[in-house]
Amino acid sequence: MKKKCLIIDNDDQTAEIEKLKRDGKAKGIYIECEQFNVGSTFDDGLLTAGKIDIDKVVSEFKRRFRHQTFHLAAFDWDLSDDTINGVELMRQFAHHRILRNTPKLLYTGLLEDKLGAMLDDFKVGKLSRNKLLAHIRTIIRADIRDFVGREKYEEDILRILEQSDETIDLIIEEELNKFPDLRFANSFTSKSFNGKTFIEISKILESEDRLRNDFKKEIIQQVIAYLTEKI
Repeated sequence: MKKKCLIIDNDDQTAEIEKLKRDGKAKGIYIECEQFNVGSTFDDGLLTAGKIDIDKVVSEFKRRFRHQTFHLAAFDWDLSDDTINGVELMRQFAHHRILRNTPKLLYTGLLEDKLGAMLDDFKVGKLSRNKLLAHIRTIIRADIRDFVGREKYEEDILRILEQSDETIDLIIEEELNKFPDLRFANSFTSKSFNGKTFIEISKILESEDRLRNDFKKEIIQQVIAYLTEKI
């Protein structure tokens, strides 16, 4: 079994990634893991005036990870920034249609303290009602598979990769990204897909929710028709 994950943290996670790979291999899971350092002072290319610059983060993510599919993205809650934490970064990614089909994990060394601090800040007026609701909506909508502690969080990544079923959206995304230059035959009912390369289809599905559902439906219908024995 091969899986690919992404770790988003402000600190270097090389040691954790190596352990994750070793532990995965022992269980027959071959893990390819990338890291994306956001909020890091030793790599300040994504900062402006010492703060996380979302425009830079989005641009660099698209440049670095274009056409890559991840089976899990693990976000550190605390990115050493006053306004951007892991939850807010998830919200920004969703807004920019990044990692839409990828399940997510949120980790922190003090999970209950972080959640409690948000509620305390709201009570005393440090956190607005809209900001709190935005965090709650993000947590509900982001397909977060678990909230875990920072200590040994790589074990939780391995557990989720081992146990989680892939959605059809993720499977389609992965297959289209594997062979970007292949081209579909002109056999789709929807003219939006006829003659398009896989990467062109991928871009359409990324931006058009209605067409994404049409594509999934037609792919399933054509596969069932192909595999059905004629009577």
